[in-house]
Amino acid sequence: MFHLLESANLLDLGSECAGDIGDDAVVRIVSEDIAVVENVDIFTPIHDDPHTQGEIVACNATNDIFAMGATDILSLQAFLAYPKELPEKVVVGVLKGMSDFMNRIGAKVSGGQTIMNPVPVFGGVCLGVTHPRNVVYSSGAKVGDVVLLTKPLGIQPAMRSYRDLKDEKRDALLTEFKEPDLIRMQDTAVRVMTQSNFEVAQAMNRVGTHAATDITGFGLLGHASNVAIMSGVDVVIDTMPVIPGTLDLATFFEHRLSEGMGAETAGGMLVFLQPDVADDFHGILRSAGLPSWTVGKAMKPKGAPKVRLAKGIQFIEAEFP
Repeated sequence: MFHLLESANLLDLGSECAGDIGDDAVVRIVSEDIAVVENVDIFTPIHDDPHTQGEIVACNATNDIFAMGATDILSLQAFLAYPKELPEKVVVGVLKGMSDFMNRIGAKVSGGQTIMNPVPVFGGVCLGVTHPRNVVYSSGAKVGDVVLLTKPLGIQPAMRSYRDLKDEKRDALLTEFKEPDLIRMQDTAVRVMTQSNFEVAQAMNRVGTHAATDITGFGLLGHASNVAIMSGVDVVIDTMPVIPGTLDLATFFEHRLSEGMGAETAGGMLVFLQPDVADDFHGILRSAGLPSWTVGKAMKPKGAPKVRLAKGIQFIEAEFP
């Protein structure tokens, strides 16, 4: 999410804009049949392979469009900032990864901007379109909703181990963990970060969804808290799916994954819907070969709306296809 830009756009567009500051993307209702959804997302690289990094960039940028319920991506404008000494083949590889990811979801990289910068920063501006009735906001969760999550957590410790295995921290890490186990966590994390949420947005449209958001830098509790406050409900998380091995790894790194505060990149969708359609939602994703988990519920607030972890929360080590 990029709240400053969202705020500026909402002010500029006035009554033509729907949603509120804190939603995952800007929505403009163009007509009774068309809503345009736009998002900008930029971050520093997380993976050394340029093609993989490009896929992660594109997945992260499209996530916010899918979180708003839009499934038709019109374009991704690439933003590439990098030092002049960075080899051209790296930049080309990132663009190729972005392009391949977009092609897989029936869209394309249609342009963009490159600048010189002391450190690499990659991202893009993503534009989607949908019918206004399909738009899902962060403010729509209702008392009694069940809360679903579509990707396991644990990106932060997995990718920290990816970096540490490449530098002087390697020996300390390998005193506690076996390298093949770390590589398995890293490979799973990459699959999570490069799996589009397109099918999730489709499922949201089919069953009807009250609210949704994607899980990225603020972690599970951070993003759930945003929905709770905007919707006026309490959210209780009683189940947390994680990449196998990352709970212990997070403890080693002093990350707050078990507290719901692990930072994610291109993570899953947190979806709020009425209980009687939850099985349909799970079934739609299962038919596409994708997992999902019921992780909590929305309740009537006792005081100011908030999110909390349930006592005796269940942690599930969950593989990802």
